[in-house]
Amino acid sequence: MQGQRSANRLRMGVPASLTFTHDRRPCLLDDISASGAHLRIEGNIAKGSMAQFNFHELHVLATVVWTKPGECGVRFEKPLEPEDMQGMLWITQNREAYDRICSNSHAQEWTQGIWE
Repeated sequence: MQGQRSANRLRMGVPASLTFTHDRRPCLLDDISASGAHLRIEGNIAKGSMAQFNFHELHVLATVVWTKPGECGVRFEKPLEPEDMQGMLWITQNREAYDRICSNSHAQEWTQGIWE
């Protein structure tokens, strides 16, 4: 990923998470392409670790391919589908609407007692 980018990347700046075998780590999705993502994350993560990358309804297996203090890069096991990348593009082009949808979704989950 770092220094070897072959795909266009979308700048996101949205919450996501990585789920490891015995740990779930919140992170900030800095940018994404069909083949991987740049994440801002607290703590140390070992290069080569396998995790599930989670963003809304997107859950894909990923490998940590590089790390720096406070950030890492992951490569997806399978490239994202064009529809998934279109959804990411929509978010970048409609950030206010996306934020409003997220706020309404969290409020609805809270009223139903399922929000953490």
